Amino acid sequence: MRITAKLAYSQLKINRSRTIGALVAITLATALITAVCSFVTSANAMLVSFLGADYGEYSSSYAALLLIPAILFGIIILSMAIVVISNVFRVSASERVTQFGVLKCVGATKKQITDTVMSESILLSAIGIPLGILAGLLLSFVGISIINHFLDELNSLVHIMINEITLTLSFVVSWKALLLSAMVCFLTVLLSAWLPAHKAAKTSALDCIRGTGEVKIDHKQVRANPLIERIFGIEGTLAAKNIKRNRRNFRSTVIALAAGVILFVSLGELSSQANAIQAYLRLDIDQTVLAEYTSAYDSHLNEATGKKETVYNHPISSELGNTIAQKLEEFDNTTIFGMGNDLDTYETILPGELISAPMQSVLAASDQPLKQELPVEIIVLDNAHYAALCEKAGVPLGSTILLNHYSYNDNGTKVALVPFSPQMKAVTLIKADGSSSEISIQGILTQAEMPQELFYPNTNPVRLIVPQAEVRTYSWYSAPSDVAGFITYANAVMTQTFPENKDSSYMESGFNTRVYKVDDYMKVMNIAIVLASIFMYSFVVLLMLIGFTNVVSTMSTNVRMRSREFAILQSVGMTTAGLKQMLNLESILCSMKALMYGLPVGIIVSIFINLPIRSKLPIPYALPWLAIVLCVLTVFLITWSTTRYAIQRLEKQNIIETIRSESGR
Repeated sequence: MRITAKLAYSQLKINRSRTIGALVAITLATALITAVCSFVTSANAMLVSFLGADYGEYSSSYAALLLIPAILFGIIILSMAIVVISNVFRVSASERVTQFGVLKCVGATKKQITDTVMSESILLSAIGIPLGILAGLLLSFVGISIINHFLDELNSLVHIMINEITLTLSFVVSWKALLLSAMVCFLTVLLSAWLPAHKAAKTSALDCIRGTGEVKIDHKQVRANPLIERIFGIEGTLAAKNIKRNRRNFRSTVIALAAGVILFVSLGELSSQANAIQAYLRLDIDQTVLAEYTSAYDSHLNEATGKKETVYNHPISSELGNTIAQKLEEFDNTTIFGMGNDLDTYETILPGELISAPMQSVLAASDQPLKQELPVEIIVLDNAHYAALCEKAGVPLGSTILLNHYSYNDNGTKVALVPFSPQMKAVTLIKADGSSSEISIQGILTQAEMPQELFYPNTNPVRLIVPQAEVRTYSWYSAPSDVAGFITYANAVMTQTFPENKDSSYMESGFNTRVYKVDDYMKVMNIAIVLASIFMYSFVVLLMLIGFTNVVSTMSTNVRMRSREFAILQSVGMTTAGLKQMLNLESILCSMKALMYGLPVGIIVSIFINLPIRSKLPIPYALPWLAIVLCVLTVFLITWSTTRYAIQRLEKQNIIETIRSESGR
């Protein structure tokens, strides 16, 4: 074994706490990289089972969906790892600066000094990387098992999906992925060690012996805030000055803590926005079971007009929808609200005097190229509820009723308005092929008069309830006392009315039928949110653990390196209680500095997270207070507990021996 390797090995044995910190950082970084590679490999295996080896027609999209998040996560992990591991080796080099000076005086070259530190990194990698790979495989195995538990619930709800597929992740061990993660982590450790090793090698022997290699002499007087001295006394003043003098030692701690704060606040906002989306999509109705029919469609540009034309393959008539409603009501104690929709066939052009001023403002601000052409939604209801709305509108059966209500998203705020004049008596319906027909309006319903089932996201501005029509979708809402029995009965009715090959897909049959509990859709959304939250929170927690090792290593080493300074302070009269107070105040000031950087950036990131969401959905920005409070408490707890650990070690030292040993080094 070369002399440099022997020196490296001896240093690892002597400085066990630092060695353990470095091993933990390397192991965690390797584990995270391995886990990311393993998840990508497992997801690739699932996609191959669905789509084939080349992913089919959308290969580039699926490949990007897999690789872009993996690359982003990898960059974040490696960036954090370089900061943390490099800081561990920098602190190590700072502690041994006198030793390097002595070695240079007896003939050690710059290369040998560099080799000593690099040998430490190789020895640590030889232990940390295999441990990290094993930990990463275990992490991915546990993660995949948890994901499959939730995917089983999703698969049990497959009856509400258009295509019946089985989602499952297999734990796949790819030697190529493991080799890639090992190589990436090894290069990361080498780079992290080379930066401080190169700097230590360049420092002159005289500066090393004096211990000034890492110290920048600044002749300016270090001033402390008078307010700190007034509140915390001399201990606070010393703490503030120490942080200013030792900016380099505290910098990595502040960066690690601030990065954790940014990640946690951002994740808190993501979770909050996901819950808000879930609440927005929840149907505010009393019914518990929903049966649906949906026709497939073809969409193309009409050559004559250049407009998008949608053709339904198997539209459903209002008469058939009403017949099914009557059959479903034959189930014990069940009332049906039947409703069909056509959102894509018609447009209309209305004169300005029939459009309300608020609606005109909305149209003027929209990005629609032809602002005067309004999409029309045709709605049909079952006979009983259609008759009830005709009575409420004061019109005879067979009338067309205008729903004079429209809601839209105004940059995160849901705004409801009356879009049209009560004087509207007719609408010209225009198809994409240019043909048109006029339909008379006999009645108008306002928001207060409309049943709750007619309020749902993404409606067209012009909404007409007509007595008869062929539509793309038809829904039957119900609240049976026997939910399971009704679902079985409704499935039988739908199968009898719409026979289809169960092995065929949605497009092959030309239509799709499904019966499910209304809460099942929200359950699918909730499972997706839970899966994303588990993955993201686990990733952030593990990433913060890497930073935590940096905080512990830096702060405890910082206290240990200043043992002579503390001994001198005690020799001139500072009590042990005062020394503890000074160090505790240092941890508080360090935490406040990290929060001053991390919280504003985290809040700015959370605002940017909300921007694309509120541009599409009426979900305003909400400050993630819970995440912020947890961050503040966690940061102070980490720094305080680390300082307390370092203080306990100081209490065991002898003042005279410490001053004597440090002076004679």
